[in-house]
Amino acid sequence: MDAYYWNKRLNPFWLNSIRQLYNSGGNITEFLREEFDESSNSSEIIEIAYDAQAGNVFSEYTTIPKETELINSNAEELYSHLIPHLFQGCSLMDVGTGELLTLSLICKNIDIPIDVLAFDISWSRLYKGRKIWDQNIPNQNLTLSSFVADMKKIPLRSKSIDITTSMLALEPNGRNLEILLKELFRVTKGKCVLFEPSYKHNSDEGKKRMDRLGYIKDIEETAENLGGRIIDVIPLKKVLNPLNLPACFVIEPSRNDITNEHNADRFTVPGTDFPLTLDEEFLTSTDTGLVFPILKEIPILKEDAAILATSLFE
Repeated sequence: MDAYYWNKRLNPFWLNSIRQLYNSGGNITEFLREEFDESSNSSEIIEIAYDAQAGNVFSEYTTIPKETELINSNAEELYSHLIPHLFQGCSLMDVGTGELLTLSLICKNIDIPIDVLAFDISWSRLYKGRKIWDQNIPNQNLTLSSFVADMKKIPLRSKSIDITTSMLALEPNGRNLEILLKELFRVTKGKCVLFEPSYKHNSDEGKKRMDRLGYIKDIEETAENLGGRIIDVIPLKKVLNPLNLPACFVIEPSRNDITNEHNADRFTVPGTDFPLTLDEEFLTSTDTGLVFPILKEIPILKEDAAILATSLFE
């Protein structure tokens, strides 16, 4: 199935039909689940769906006044919940950041120096998002490092991030919630402040929609089973979709003895602590012989983007 899947993914005529489906208002993830006989959204399905949508969020934000007001209002509320957990010099990572729109609207109000990291599974969304970030962020105290990655295997050292946040990014990963939270806990040493759908607070119609689309459920229970501690769950008031009621989940990850506060090499082989070193337009791993490309200053740090190049290190 994997070979068939990727052959279709790379077929330009098939990709064009996906874009046409999206432009006509169709749901790409539902179509792909049926096409590949999947009961829930795989990373590949999410990547294709998000790539097809790249640029549309910002386009709606800038051209539809109602959307502009709603997104600005939502960002203000997210900021109010996130800012109490930030401190001078901390690292903030946004997983599944998309086009960086909401993150940039939040960060433009942050007046302390912090280190911002943001990744998405779609290179196209990040590429467009870098321009949005530059437009929205006048604050030179903020440094941004963006990269392509899969949430299942984050290319950062264990316990290297102070605060991890997500904004409906975990949402479509219903069957992988435990895997994703475990990986977020691995890299986070402070808190996870997650803005995600709340099945418990949703309406019956909203719950049916979440079930149909394969959305996540039971964040609190899953986090506790992984050793995390639920500090707070706050339903959000500014809602983009009344059938998708989110909450702010503040979680303290499980702890271990690993700390990585001062590392010369930021990135690692996805899901591990093997460091990556910059070598021209690539990031290389002497431990594994793997090499990862950088396209337009955006590192592509997914397993399926790796090149096995052991001779490079001889």
